[in-house]
Amino acid sequence: MSSSRSSVDMASIVVLILAVVSITLTLQVADAKPFPAPDLKLCQMAFNDTSENCCTLPYTGAPLRKFAFKPELPMRVRQAAHLVDDAFIAKYQRAVELMKALPETDGRSFVAQYRLHCAYCNNHLHFPENEYPLEIHQTWLFFVWHRLYLYFNERILAKLIEDDTFALPYWNWDNQDGTNPLPNEIPKVWASNITIFPNAINKTSSLFHETRNPCAGIPGRIVEFQNILGPCLPQNYTEVRAQSSHLMWTQTVSAGPTPSTWHGASYRFGDFGGVGMGTMEARPHGPVHVWTNIRQMSTNKDSASDPIFFGHHANVDRLWEHWLTLPGKYRKHITDPDYLNTAFTFYDEDGEQVSVTVKEALDLNLLRYKYQEMPAKWATQGLNDPTWTFCSPTPTPADDAALIAATPRFNGSLAILSGPTTFKLKRRPSLSARHGEEMLELKAKLDFHTQHMQNIFAFLPNSTYQNTSIGCMEFIGCMFSIPHVGMSPDLKPEFTFRIGIRRKLELMGRAHLKDIVITLAGEKSAPPIPGESGFELTSAKIIYSKK
Repeated sequence: MSSSRSSVDMASIVVLILAVVSITLTLQVADAKPFPAPDLKLCQMAFNDTSENCCTLPYTGAPLRKFAFKPELPMRVRQAAHLVDDAFIAKYQRAVELMKALPETDGRSFVAQYRLHCAYCNNHLHFPENEYPLEIHQTWLFFVWHRLYLYFNERILAKLIEDDTFALPYWNWDNQDGTNPLPNEIPKVWASNITIFPNAINKTSSLFHETRNPCAGIPGRIVEFQNILGPCLPQNYTEVRAQSSHLMWTQTVSAGPTPSTWHGASYRFGDFGGVGMGTMEARPHGPVHVWTNIRQMSTNKDSASDPIFFGHHANVDRLWEHWLTLPGKYRKHITDPDYLNTAFTFYDEDGEQVSVTVKEALDLNLLRYKYQEMPAKWATQGLNDPTWTFCSPTPTPADDAALIAATPRFNGSLAILSGPTTFKLKRRPSLSARHGEEMLELKAKLDFHTQHMQNIFAFLPNSTYQNTSIGCMEFIGCMFSIPHVGMSPDLKPEFTFRIGIRRKLELMGRAHLKDIVITLAGEKSAPPIPGESGFELTSAKIIYSKK
């Protein structure tokens, strides 16, 4: 009798557990907030804008269909642009010339393609059920949206020249090798203004853009991540390369060890977007845009109108793949369902609209492309590079103790009115790695009227944005917010910035200290009252996270 009752009780428990699980799963589905594929017909003016023409012209093709992989395609190899030969350049020029010859009513046309970037990245795409437009930048959608944008652009070009092996080249600007041809100067494929394929419509290369910065076009001039708009003075190659290598290591290896630090803030349907930039998007991605072409590529509206944009972002995409291979337990794809199930609308190689989800963009083998391997020496330089030096005199334990004692502790809120601003935070240096990566988390209320650009230094209170090198060992990351037209200037949301700090502190020999001295060095001095470049720092703390 008791055995029978026990069986009945156990069965009841199992049924109850299954019911709870079912309810939980139902609630999770109900609460899911991925973005649906936007309807491009709902493209409209951004907030406070009367001039932009970002929307593609009315679409008359087949109804929106779901993306399907094409396993029959050959594996395409995206080559390093400085190594491509004239035969490839001629093929690429012809493909883009054919794209530019298409009418702008065709979603495959060059005009429609660059307008598509503007529509997505300058907040022109709206949803009837959502108060705010879609935001790509300063969110976790930055990398994956640009990957898909390049994918479809590449497939369109391949179809136009009837060559399924065609792949976009990447501009290997992170490579500091000094051997000619230099990987980090503007490569010939985009630098040359001469068309080299026969029977061309135009004598000027379809890959050249006349508005590029004069300095950037000087042969042998290499990309800089800090002095991006200075006078065209001769470059100290040793100094620039050391600074750039240090920046790449800091932003990729040290500051970006987890998905949230690398990709940026989470972003779900119904959220106000653009409230947390990832490390790569801040630097080096942004400075390369401005160093190359400030007239076109410093705006989301016109960035993709310069063909070098696609080579630049192909390298950003390559670096995302490289990031996954670097040391660290938490370098992996985001697994949040709201991220994975977010969808976008693009034009495919036939000019038809397709919807594609984030989760369909994470495996390059399925997308049928890969990257030509090139050295990334910056990823392993660290302790072995004698050019990475402290910008303060060689510190002693007594110096560190005195600086910590003299620095005020962050007290819960701080008006950042002029730079530099210095404070100290408590650390737990003995906490084991199983608790997650050690990070500096900053929260701030920023307005959208102007950009906010802060370099962050550790144990360097006299640093400034203009004069302190990002090649300094004390440089630990950035806090950037770059406004664009579609962001509502009437809102002042709270932004969250996270950067990993443990690896840099180990490199500096300060990982054992129980306090860290932080200095925010802003781009320019702010006015005496909060306003255009002032902001309120609402929170600053050291956290440990696996996300």
